Amino acid sequence: MEPQLQEYRQHLVLAEQKSQETYDKTVLSLSGGALGISFAFVDKFLTGQTVVLTGCLVSAWVCWGLSVAFALASHFCSQQALRHAIKQVDKGEIYIREPGGKFSIATNVCNVAGGVLFLVGLILMVFFVGANIGGIRNG
Repeated sequence: MEPQLQEYRQHLVLAEQKSQETYDKTVLSLSGGALGISFAFVDKFLTGQTVVLTGCLVSAWVCWGLSVAFALASHFCSQQALRHAIKQVDKGEIYIREPGGKFSIATNVCNVAGGVLFLVGLILMVFFVGANIGGIRNG
């Protein structure tokens, strides 16, 4: 491989790693923050009110909790994939099998699941707040 192409490839690898780190931190921060904000919303605005669609609220909390769990699992699987890839390089198997093996696949699944669960939780919370905001104005 040409030196310029090798340098460009290395740049792409580093950019992908940075992007992955940022994604994991973002999902973790947003899901954790959403949990905290929703607890505060319920405590501050819905105390003493008739609350509807509590299933949406609980489901949003479950989604955000699972989103955090998937972000943590993604981090663990990513570490394992890197260790596995290093062993593959050492054994000369890196071009024969998927780099990182099943841990690489698990990392991708966890990343997608964490992001999707955050969005589903957000949608559920919007429904919950929308259904209950009228009671705040009228109460």
